[in-house]
Amino acid sequence: MAIKINIDAGHGSNTAGKRTPPMPKDIKINDKLIIKKGEQFREHYANVGVCYYLEQELQRCGFKTMRTGWDDNNAFDDPDTPLSDRQRAIALANCDYSVSIHFNAYGDGKTFNSAEGVGIYIHDKYAGQSRKLAEVVLKHLTGGTKQKNRGITAQSLAMCNCNNMDVKAAILVELAFMTNLREATELMANEAYWKECAQEIARGVCEFTGIKYVQEEYIPSKAITPDSPKQDIVWAQERLNKVLPDWMPRLAVDGVYGPKTRIAVLVYWDMLGWGKDMADDGKKMGKATRQALSEYRKK
Repeated sequence: MAIKINIDAGHGSNTAGKRTPPMPKDIKINDKLIIKKGEQFREHYANVGVCYYLEQELQRCGFKTMRTGWDDNNAFDDPDTPLSDRQRAIALANCDYSVSIHFNAYGDGKTFNSAEGVGIYIHDKYAGQSRKLAEVVLKHLTGGTKQKNRGITAQSLAMCNCNNMDVKAAILVELAFMTNLREATELMANEAYWKECAQEIARGVCEFTGIKYVQEEYIPSKAITPDSPKQDIVWAQERLNKVLPDWMPRLAVDGVYGPKTRIAVLVYWDMLGWGKDMADDGKKMGKATRQALSEYRKK
């Protein structure tokens, strides 16, 4: 039976006080999240961002997951679910472990200060196997982006109480300080950092449970053309060789986007029913083509 892990996003969309001091500049996180100079960035938004990626990481590795504190990757409409309700839901779902995602704060919340770093909380009385899980996860987190290691702290926190949640281990991860200017602007308000943390937490969970970590498959992020990096062209050639009809000679996987690769792309488009109305020469594999190749789609 697959191991079941709860992924908890701390607080809610409108929880009072859980936000950065006013940001000193405009920051674009993605198309949905743009922080204007003078605005405060809410902790829950970043918590959900990390949770969203962590869910994908854990599911890819074969874990079952559930959510508390969030219901999808839209972080703008989540109520601040009472901690007792979160505990009850985790216990009723028969989860094995729980990971709660947070960003830390220090001071009055109105101005930035020097408190910094990443750390993990466990329960001071009902910790179960939490310390060992925390040690392994923290090892991976501190092996990534350079940050101060604040270690493991035992405290009576609801989302760390293994007895109330009926889990083997429960950790609360504080990934960075939203009251530190550098960590708020470069880490908390950075989608790449969210994804990095999710990967590192997943690696730690895998190591702790003895489950093999499954690396995310590489998919080129930009259109593939004859001028693209060799790695991207090789990626396309390998997949074209697996989806093209048997009558067509296989491509040399050499990273060269020559006439044979161009023709292979045209044949592939025709297989997918895209060729009839296309006045294209097969020299550019856009988003739809890359997605189809990543799924090894043949029709």
